[in-house]
Amino acid sequence: MFKRILYTSRAAEGITMRDVYDILRVAHNRNSESGLTGGLLLIDGYFLQVLEGAPYSVDERYKRIVADQRHHDVVLRLAESNSELLFPSEWMALQDGHDVDPDLLAEHAYQIGMPEKTFSGQQVLAFLTDCFARSTVE
Repeated sequence: MFKRILYTSRAAEGITMRDVYDILRVAHNRNSESGLTGGLLLIDGYFLQVLEGAPYSVDERYKRIVADQRHHDVVLRLAESNSELLFPSEWMALQDGHDVDPDLLAEHAYQIGMPEKTFSGQQVLAFLTDCFARSTVE
């Protein structure tokens, strides 16, 4: 059985795509060692991330993520057990919000940061997985 978490956070002031690529590079290395997979979306100054794998490994990685100074206002939106991975072959997939299909934003009634008062964890997960499935980048 796998554990899946989804969190949202606000990117630190001045974060650049170069910083995000650095995050991704480290995530690939660490996640491959720990057997973790997931997807990271940066959109409108917010990170939305799914992380999945063995429960202990997910929990330990999440502790490190929360402590990272490159973001703040980290909110765990979903934690669940699953028998299948959403990102089975991705140590950490990356999606730039600029590449998200505008129709998809409308379909999900997207709001900046996907506020907790408006969107359940399952709704944010559906949005995130659709963003990866329907990227405008070929």
